[in-house]
This record gives sequence, structure tokens and C-alpha cells, in this order.
Amino acid sequence: MKVAVSWSGGMESCLALYRGLKEDYDVAYLVVFVTDTWPSFCHPLKIMELQSKSLGIPLLKLRVKDPYEKNYREAISHLIETEAIEGIVTGDIYVVDDLHGLWMNKVTKGLDISVIMPLWGQDTSEVLKEEVTAGFRSVFTCLGQQWFSEEWLGRELNENSVKDLEALATKTGLDPCGEKGEYHTMAIDGPIFKEVIEISKFSKEKHDNRLYIKISEFALKPKSSPAK
Repeated sequence: MKVAVSWSGGMESCLALYRGLKEDYDVAYLVVFVTDTWPSFCHPLKIMELQSKSLGIPLLKLRVKDPYEKNYREAISHLIETEAIEGIVTGDIYVVDDLHGLWMNKVTKGLDISVIMPLWGQDTSEVLKEEVTAGFRSVFTCLGQQWFSEEWLGRELNENSVKDLEALATKTGLDPCGEKGEYHTMAIDGPIFKEVIEISKFSKEKHDNRLYIKISEFALKPKSSPAK
């Protein structure tokens, strides 16, 4: 099946892509739906472009505007008609609100395309652990100030930070995967990446109640050879 992946650059979309490739889907594109406010400072488009290069999968930017339901539907119809896309993969895990969860089912209703959700209905703690054990690496790019301190910005998501996230989840009730917007990540490496994204310089900023990193220097670097 020829598919496109609805892409945010975060860990869940990476894991959904990973599972899709394991199912032998023909992944033609990573698709980012561009609006006046998306991608936001949480998901820098320039990092998505490097992810696309490292993965060897083209990044397709589809501009949509209000009314969003109509324009998403038209954009996906265009994918079906011009690119012969048969399925769209998302990293959604459960219904959060009208825009997060079953949004893709809503905007594709009646269209000749399948919505594929490899992570749907899974325990978010287990999804988080799988992301790390599978070998994906990411950094925290955006945080809700009510849950996190500034020290989390730029920190890598790994076994240690997973333990700290689990402790925070127990204490505050946040979702371990940040599904309700508690935090956002951007993937920098993984088993399907051909090169590593190195973020070498960033500043720490604040916008309303959000803390985020403003990345100023980044590049693709060769993967380190395993130690012998």
C-alpha cells in the first residue's frame, strides 16, 4: 500500500512511521499540513526538513486554511488523485479533542483512503518506553511551564528522562507521551535515520506559559561507528 505519514517530527510520528515500514508500506511522503500557526516553535520546520533528508523520504508541505475540515479534505483528495496515495499514517494514540485523535478519520470520511494508526489505543507509558528501546533519540523542544522546569529544555529523551517523566506523571497526572500538549519533542536519530541531526546551538525562550528552545545552529552528521 502506498502511504503518506502525517508528520510532526515528534516521537510518536517517528514510531508510527517505523511500524509502517515494518509492515512493508510504501511510504511515499512525510506530510506536514501548514497553517498560519503550524508548524509552531515546538516543531521547527527546518528540523523536519533535515529529518526528511536523513530518512530519505520527501517532505511534502500542504498549506491549509480555515475552514480547516474542508481544506484538509481537499489537500488529501489531491494526494489521492495526483500521487495515488492509498493510506495516511498518524501517530495518534487516543482522542484528545476535536483536532487530536480522530481528526484524520473525520476529514477523510468517504474518501478512497485508509487511515492507519499503529499506536492507537496503546498505553502511553509503553509507547514512551518503546520509542527509547527501539533506538530513537529526541530532544525536548517545548514544555508546559506548569509541569516542567527550564532544565528540561534541550534534554534528550532517554531511559533516565523516561524515569523522571514517569515520576512527574505520577505526581501531576501529565500524560507520559505529552498527548495533551504537556511537552513536545523533535526526533534527531533512530534506527531508520541514515544520519544524525546535531543541534549545536539554541536559546531558551518563553511564550505565554510555554518554555521552548529557539534553535540557531543544526546540521546532519554521520552516525558514529559502533565501538569494536
